Amino acid sequence: MSTATAAKDVEFKQEVLRLAGPEMLTCIQCGTCSASCPTAHLMNPSIRKLVKLCLEGRKEEALHNETLWLCTSCLLCTVRCPRGIRPKAVVSALKDIAERESVRGRDASYEEFFLKQIKNYGRIAELPLTAEFLLVYPQAAVQSMQMGLELISKGKIGARVDRIEGRDEVKRIVEKLRE
Repeated sequence: MSTATAAKDVEFKQEVLRLAGPEMLTCIQCGTCSASCPTAHLMNPSIRKLVKLCLEGRKEEALHNETLWLCTSCLLCTVRCPRGIRPKAVVSALKDIAERESVRGRDASYEEFFLKQIKNYGRIAELPLTAEFLLVYPQAAVQSMQMGLELISKGKIGARVDRIEGRDEVKRIVEKLRE
């Protein structure tokens, strides 16, 4: 490893510690955070491993994964940590760094389409939203069809997007949130 790479690793670790708290240094890698997480089965790496990546200064691995975007902010990891570490704060720190460096999760396209519909109509319609997303991310077709069939059978999917009153106010709120 070059000296420049080692310096960047230390710089990354220091930034995460500054944002998430120095108590992160006391992590014993017990796995309580991961065992407490309701979405742990979807995460790779686990929250425990994400903390370890940060402590090791492994920026690329810590930022380029879906775990950051799967955290539900339930805080069970933080409440149950025997060392008083705040794994959710680590995730938040990594999200801040990722957003600043324009690192985006796989679902970022879906979020953009979702927000566009909210801004334009004040609400969403699942069918047009999913169709637009699948044009960009066709790999999600099977999963979308499975979920779609279930929602259609329950009458939960609408193909038409009706505009609501107060769209301008909704648009203003969305734009304010994105600042």
